[in-house]
Amino acid sequence: MWARKRIDIGFMDLMFAFWRCIGNPLKKVSVPSLASMPAPHKCLVCLSVRSGFDLLLSAQDWPKDSEIIFTGLTIPDMPRIARQHGFRPVGVDLDISKLEPAMDEIQRLVTPQTKAIVIAHLMGGRLPTTEIARIAKQQNLFLIEDFAQSYRGHLFLSGDASMFSFGTIKTNTALGGAIMIIADPKLRERMINRHNQWPQQSRIRYAKRILKYSLVKLISTRPSASIIRRTCWFLPSQHDSLAAGMAKSFSGGDFFKKIRHRPSNPLSRTLTQRISNFRPQIIDCRIRRGKLLLETIREKNPRIKILGDEIEQATFWIFAILAQNPRNLTEILWRHGFDATRQSSLQAVQSLSDEKLPNSEVHAHRVPSGKTTQQNQTELPNIDFILSHLVFLPVDLPIPESEIVRMGELVARHAIPTSLVLDECSR
Repeated sequence: MWARKRIDIGFMDLMFAFWRCIGNPLKKVSVPSLASMPAPHKCLVCLSVRSGFDLLLSAQDWPKDSEIIFTGLTIPDMPRIARQHGFRPVGVDLDISKLEPAMDEIQRLVTPQTKAIVIAHLMGGRLPTTEIARIAKQQNLFLIEDFAQSYRGHLFLSGDASMFSFGTIKTNTALGGAIMIIADPKLRERMINRHNQWPQQSRIRYAKRILKYSLVKLISTRPSASIIRRTCWFLPSQHDSLAAGMAKSFSGGDFFKKIRHRPSNPLSRTLTQRISNFRPQIIDCRIRRGKLLLETIREKNPRIKILGDEIEQATFWIFAILAQNPRNLTEILWRHGFDATRQSSLQAVQSLSDEKLPNSEVHAHRVPSGKTTQQNQTELPNIDFILSHLVFLPVDLPIPESEIVRMGELVARHAIPTSLVLDECSR
C-alpha cells in the first residue's frame, strides 16, 4: 500500500526533537534565528496558523459584525475563528482549473463592513495576487495570505500578513508551529504582547506528539501500510477515517483553549532547525511526480478533470481529480495498493444567510444584488461541485515513478469523467 501522505521529517530529526523535550528544562537555550527570513523583525513564531490567525484578529480594532472575505475553499477552523471574534466570514467562489477567485466577484462582495481578504494558496500552488492586492489597497482592506499548503523553502511577506504552517502533514514539518509575517510594526507589537500572555505548550505535550507521529511515520511505510490494508480489506472506509483522524491537530473539545498557547522551546528550536536545513530537491522531486501523473491521466483519458491543473507554479503538495464515481474509484485504487481518499480538511465557507436562517428559509431570502454582504452573498457552485466529486491521489515520496504511471492508468480506466456535469454547472 502506497500511503496518501508521508510525514516529511526524518527519524533522526524526530530523535533530536524528542531529545530537546527531555533535556534539562531549567537550562536556558536560545532559539536560533531563522536565516531564511528576509526580515526577522517582522516575524512571529506561533503554535499553529490557527493560533496566529486568532492572535491577528484579536489585535485588530475592527467593529463587531465586520466582514472578512475568504477564498471559499478553506479549513473550517479559519471562518470559525473569525466568527469567534464577532466577524462575519464571506466566501468567494473559485475557478476549478486555477483555484483562484474572479476579481469582479471579490469587488461585488466588498461592502462598507468589509475589513479584510484572506487568500488561501491551495494544492501547493501560488495564486497571482497583484489584482487582489490592488483591490485591497483601493478599498483599504487588510490582505492576509495563507501559504500553509505552499511552502517551498522561502518565507516572505505578501500583502499585510503572510502565514506559513509546519504542521503534521505540511512540507518540512516540525509537527507543529507556524510563522506569521506582519507588515505593520504596531500590529505585530500588539500581537506579541497578547501572545506573551498565553500559556506555553508543555514539553511533555510536544514529546507525546513526537512519539505519536514517529509511530504514524513507521506504520505509513509500505510494508506496514500493506499489513493495515490486508487487515482493513473488507472495511476500507474504516482505514480512511483512521488515517484522516491521525492528521488532525486540534481534535476534541476546548478548541480555542488548545490553540491559545505559545510554542514550547523544543518546538521553536525544531522549527528553526527545519527551516534552516530545508532541501529544495524535495519540491523538485514532487513536481516531477505530479507532472508524470498528470500527463499519464491526460494521455490515457483527457476527459478526466484534474483539479487546479492550470495553477501557476504548482508543486503538487496534494494531487486531486474530479470524478463522477469518487467512492467507487477510491475503493478500486485502495484495492490496487494506492491510498486514495475523499477525506479532506477543506470545506466551503458557509454563506452568511445559511448561518443565520433555517434551511427552509435560506433560498427564499437570497437577494442577487444590494448594499450589504448578506444580500450580496451567493452560493459557491464550483466549490460545491469540487467537494462532491473530489478524489485525492498519493504522489509523494517514496512512490517510484513506475507506480505513479500504474496509478494514472488505473484512474484513466476507472474514473467516470465529470465533463457533462461540469458543462451543466457552468451554464
